[in-house]
Amino acid sequence: MKRNMLNRLAAIFLLLFGMVSCSNRTDDTPENTISRSEAQIFLYGENHGIDEVIQKEFEIWHDHYHNDGMRHLFLESPYYTCEFLNIWMQADNDDILDAIYDDLEGTPSHVPAIKDFYQKIKEQCPETIFHGTDVGHQFFSIGERYLEYLRQNNLEDSEQYLISQEVIEQGQYFYESSDDVYRENKITENFIRAFDSLNDEKIMGIYGASHTGLNKMDYTGKIPCMANQLEEHYGNIIYTEIVTKK
Repeated sequence: MKRNMLNRLAAIFLLLFGMVSCSNRTDDTPENTISRSEAQIFLYGENHGIDEVIQKEFEIWHDHYHNDGMRHLFLESPYYTCEFLNIWMQADNDDILDAIYDDLEGTPSHVPAIKDFYQKIKEQCPETIFHGTDVGHQFFSIGERYLEYLRQNNLEDSEQYLISQEVIEQGQYFYESSDDVYRENKITENFIRAFDSLNDEKIMGIYGASHTGLNKMDYTGKIPCMANQLEEHYGNIIYTEIVTKK
């Protein structure tokens, strides 16, 4: 009962979020002041759950992976979800992916194109490493299950456990408070932590369009959005693009 209610709340939030993202988009406004060849962080903004967009994002990642040597893909997902995906990338079955997909029921990410996206990455870009930087969505299911996995492997004192606990607490606070400014700041902080751990690797990130404008506020209009904050933090190393239907 609790799980279904939380999934419904998450679905409503993400639906409204996607609608606002769409209404705030200004795709024809140039923002990039560096070329793709100069960039280190490549951010692609989307409206969630659109099959054609998800397919195009795979094609973009496939190109970065094979032609630019990228291996690190950042997603608008919690840390522990992407850690599970990294374990699944080495597995000989889809049990982990199936469980994650089932837990996304009621959200815009619960579409067959999402499973296909991950399966094609595993098949065609097998050295991909996922990084999740969102607050703790599905903390009561995927999050708790990942903590249990770590406990079973005697990893209670690991960095993975500590970060997962922190992200779960972020999710609990966010769903109790509906504080979107808090979430935008945490997505940015979590991104910085993950990116700084990579020692200047080039990376690609897929996020909702309202997170990826270099000169935009967040969709509440109260604070700079994630990409805006990242540019303030790192300087002129970010290339951003909106992914639309073909």
